[in-house]
Amino acid sequence: MLDLRSKDDSLLESFHDWCMKNDDLQNAVNEFVEKRGLFLPDNVRYISGIDFAEARIDDDPVFWIGLPPVSNYPVRETKHTYKYLRPQQQAVM
Repeated sequence: MLDLRSKDDSLLESFHDWCMKNDDLQNAVNEFVEKRGLFLPDNVRYISGIDFAEARIDDDPVFWIGLPPVSNYPVRETKHTYKYLRPQQQAVM
């Protein structure tokens, strides 16, 4: 990732916080994950694009979410989706 100044880092952090608190966005993400039987770890970071939010883990994009007004929160896979969001292991009873 590029070197960021503290002002830039603050903007990225505020966008991430907005994504985490946005109920519509989180509902779309949860529906996407649940439909595919995936597990979303806590270290996901939301990065802003022009008309989308990109979810990243370890600097790899795992999915992106289209934002209004262009689109209404469609979630799309990337080549890293199943690498990082494998289905959660079931505990053996």
